[in-house]
Amino acid sequence: MLLHIARKEFHNNLLSARFAIGFLLCLVLIPFSVLLGIGDYRDQAGQYRIDRDAAEKTMKEIRTWSYLRPILVFPPEPLGIFGKGISGQVGNQVKIRLGEKPLLPEGKAAARDNPFLASFFSVDFVDIAAIVLSLLALLFSYDALSREKEDGTLRQQMANPLPRSTLLAGKLVGILMTLLPILVFCFLVGGLIILFSGDLSFSAREWGRLALLALISLGYLVLFVLVGMFVSARTRSSVSSLVLCLFLWVFFVFVVPNMASYAAESFVPAKSRDNLASVTKDMDRGLRERQEAATKSLPRADWDMNWWMSGQDDGREESYGCSASFFEYKRQRASIEIPMMIDNADTKWAPQAAYLESLSRQARAADNLAMISPAGIYRAVAGTLCGTDWAALVRRLDDVRRYRETFISYLRGKDIWSKYEWITAAPPAKMITADAIIEKLSGGRFKTLAAYDAWAGKQADVKSRWDVLRVGKLAGGQPDDFPYLVANDMPGYIERREGVGRSLEGGAVARLGLLAAECLVLFALAYVAFIRYDVR
Repeated sequence: MLLHIARKEFHNNLLSARFAIGFLLCLVLIPFSVLLGIGDYRDQAGQYRIDRDAAEKTMKEIRTWSYLRPILVFPPEPLGIFGKGISGQVGNQVKIRLGEKPLLPEGKAAARDNPFLASFFSVDFVDIAAIVLSLLALLFSYDALSREKEDGTLRQQMANPLPRSTLLAGKLVGILMTLLPILVFCFLVGGLIILFSGDLSFSAREWGRLALLALISLGYLVLFVLVGMFVSARTRSSVSSLVLCLFLWVFFVFVVPNMASYAAESFVPAKSRDNLASVTKDMDRGLRERQEAATKSLPRADWDMNWWMSGQDDGREESYGCSASFFEYKRQRASIEIPMMIDNADTKWAPQAAYLESLSRQARAADNLAMISPAGIYRAVAGTLCGTDWAALVRRLDDVRRYRETFISYLRGKDIWSKYEWITAAPPAKMITADAIIEKLSGGRFKTLAAYDAWAGKQADVKSRWDVLRVGKLAGGQPDDFPYLVANDMPGYIERREGVGRSLEGGAVARLGLLAAECLVLFALAYVAFIRYDVR
């Protein structure tokens, strides 16, 4: 009897105008969303290749160890074509620094104060599926009982020895049989577009996650079908049922997910990035004062002059044409300042970690508030499967910070900041005194630095003081005199790729459990409402 009712419901729905409209709606919107996602992926992949090549070029064209700073460039997530999540709000690269632990990815700036909060509404497969599938589910179920009551057929069926639970289950199965081809069509079209796009290829991992997303979409569909059936069992007419279902659809699909983010931003405040910058700036100022105090007693050089020098932040320095004593001063200074800078990064991490935790707390609050809505649950689980939610970003940043510790241990194992190689590619054996440098640069005109200083002090024209030092050539006075640094033993960063099972650990499992529990509760409510339903 149940299958007979299901077949009857399926045939009636299959021949209805709403089935044709729903199918056409998916035929237009689903390919559009997937093609749009592939276009975004193509752009992101192109930018990734540009940034990766630039990072590799930068790493290959260095001569001193102080400039060795890995730049990690992350490829776009293939499943991001289905669910963007927060991937469009954060950068795609992280620069490893000694004086700073990675806070957030660099690159494209986030449009919001908290990049962990996903924007709504974004045009992607998951959001369109959340809207269209829920709408179709309600359109096919809102009059499942009230229509037959109005037609008088429900009373005739109840006149027979037919359990109401069987009738309810049969109608549920029949509606799902109607919607299942549309759901399969959506994912089948998406998969075919990917197969023939030529812009990306899915691994077994991605196909497995996509299949799991399809199963979760089926559960999401079942939930809204049960919402429609419950409303149909509680209303006297199809018109009233339709109005109430549309109200619930707008509330759960649009209002709740939107309000969840705004409420989280309003009632769960995140720490200010400006305040964090002010705190870390004070810490950096204190670091510089401690470094100056620690290096104040170092023996001064006979001539603190760089014939060629490049210096940047984070302790990076490259010098050539210095006197041997000045090179020694720089070496001793680096051996003191670099460890202090690394320790300062650990100290700064306390307020930085507190700032990140405030962002995560706000994002968790938004997710928890969105759990009121089935659409919020669906989008959250989809973001986890696609690897584009804020939790995936947090895990990646944790991995990057662990890699930074590995990189620092690698440098510390070489004790490299206590060596000349940290600041110059010039071998110590070729480092000469200031007097010898002056003699070579002046072409033998001045034999000592003191003789040059005595002469230069009498010159009113500053330019002439330096022109006299351009007569001769100083071997090793330019970076081009030396080869690039080779650090083949440097540890590389390996991206962790989680399997399907690992991706659903933690909160995702709880969300799926909540979705299943809501389905059971709604079926029970629909059954109780139908038992009390007046079929006359």
